[in-house]
Amino acid sequence: MNKTKVNRILEYIGIQSEFPFDVFDAEDEESVLGYYGIHPVLDDEERVEVRAGLLEMAGTAQTAEIARLMTVEPAPQGLYRCRYANRTTQSVGFGEWVESLPEKLRGGFGSLG
Repeated sequence: MNKTKVNRILEYIGIQSEFPFDVFDAEDEESVLGYYGIHPVLDDEERVEVRAGLLEMAGTAQTAEIARLMTVEPAPQGLYRCRYANRTTQSVGFGEWVESLPEKLRGGFGSLG
C-alpha cells in the first residue's frame, strides 16, 4: 500500500471548495474520485483507506450543513413548544363562566356567585 498516494488524494479533495457528497454517496469512492477527475489504480488496502477518508469528509460536511440549516431556518411548528408557546390569558373568571352555562349544565357549581 502506498500511503503517500492515499494521502495526496485525500489532501487534494480536502482543499477543494466543496464536497457535495453525503455519507451514503461517499461509500462509492470511484464516483467521488471521478467527480474530482481522479482515476487512480488502487489496491484493496488503498481503497479501504480512501473510502474511510471520504466517509470522514462526508460526515464532516454533512454535520456542517445541518448546523448551517439549524442556524438559518426557523424551527418548524411543534418543535420547542414549551419555549415558543404563546401564553393565553383568561378573558372571564371561573364564576362568570359557570354563570354563563345553562342551568342543567352547571351541576354543583350553580351557587357560585
